[in-house]
Amino acid sequence: MISRAETDAMKKALKLALRGRGSTFPNPMVGAVILDRDGNQAGDGFHRECGAPHAEVIAIASAGDAASGGTMVVTLEPCCHHGRTGPCTDAIISARIKRVVIAMTDPDPRVSGEGIKQLKSAGIEVETGLLPEKAYELNRVYLHYIETGRSWVTLKIALSLDGRTAAADGSSRWISCERSRRRVQRMRASVGAVLTGAGTVRADDPELTVRLPDSRPWRQPVRMVVSATGDFGESRKIFRSPGRVIIAVPEGVGARLTECKDLPGVEVWEFPPDSPNPGISLASFLERTAAEGLGEILCEAGSDLSTRLLRDELVDSVSIFTAPMILGSEGRPAFEFLGIDSIDKAIRLENISSRRSGSDFLTEGCIVYRAD
Repeated sequence: MISRAETDAMKKALKLALRGRGSTFPNPMVGAVILDRDGNQAGDGFHRECGAPHAEVIAIASAGDAASGGTMVVTLEPCCHHGRTGPCTDAIISARIKRVVIAMTDPDPRVSGEGIKQLKSAGIEVETGLLPEKAYELNRVYLHYIETGRSWVTLKIALSLDGRTAAADGSSRWISCERSRRRVQRMRASVGAVLTGAGTVRADDPELTVRLPDSRPWRQPVRMVVSATGDFGESRKIFRSPGRVIIAVPEGVGARLTECKDLPGVEVWEFPPDSPNPGISLASFLERTAAEGLGEILCEAGSDLSTRLLRDELVDSVSIFTAPMILGSEGRPAFEFLGIDSIDKAIRLENISSRRSGSDFLTEGCIVYRAD
């Protein structure tokens, strides 16, 4: 039986866990709250970054002696294996916690019910399934990685009302309003990397950095460019701004990028060609980004890369800003040929949210590639 105090504690734990976004991968985001014997909140914690103490351990330390005989409310099944840190199940048992309430089990094969089993074997009462939908949404990037081995890709697009990303001459600044542009800056700050294509680099010479008008030291994402040829034109901002930059090209192309390789922070990754498509295997690229610790990627690209990602079913969610303007059929479309010849093959969204963003509308949701 779940109490009101435990439900309130889980809501707090979920909010705490979110504070680790962009820093914990490949670990999940986790929050924990300790209730004392009387049901009062006595301590809490969240997992700040990969390699740092886990939420459960921090919460126990925060609660002190009040943890003994109390309840731990935690957003994910406690780990029971040795990694960069010790098992959280050992810490819970040692703290003499009487009851553990868990939002969802951990699908990691090293845990996957074993954490719960260890707690029960130690005589601890365990309850699972409190706000599991919220917990799943919180850790969608981690769960996606466990299932696919790839980074989560969010495609960000700014559109006119008639679905155009630029005018006929290629001009696109600014389709979205100032408030929407600030929101995009915050989106960049919350992900591991920002991805674009060489065409966008040539056309717009973007920086893809976080530039918000306050004194907070925002974390800069890794900037990544995918190119079939290594041709970036005269564009240089993305390579010369401080921070890590990754250029992804087919095998053999990297030898022509000596100037880029010599720039501080710039790396060149080569992949086998993605026959019959030009360029690299995007699936292989996203497997490597995940292996490099880049769990969530924000893609800000033109129609070519956006289309390839969708066609290869590698886009996981979208953030679409729709501006109150019309550009006509001569404007540039968001996507190229996707092979959708009937409405039942349409790419759809689920878990949709829609809200105002200044004069724009922002629609967000997860991709569904095939109808049930």
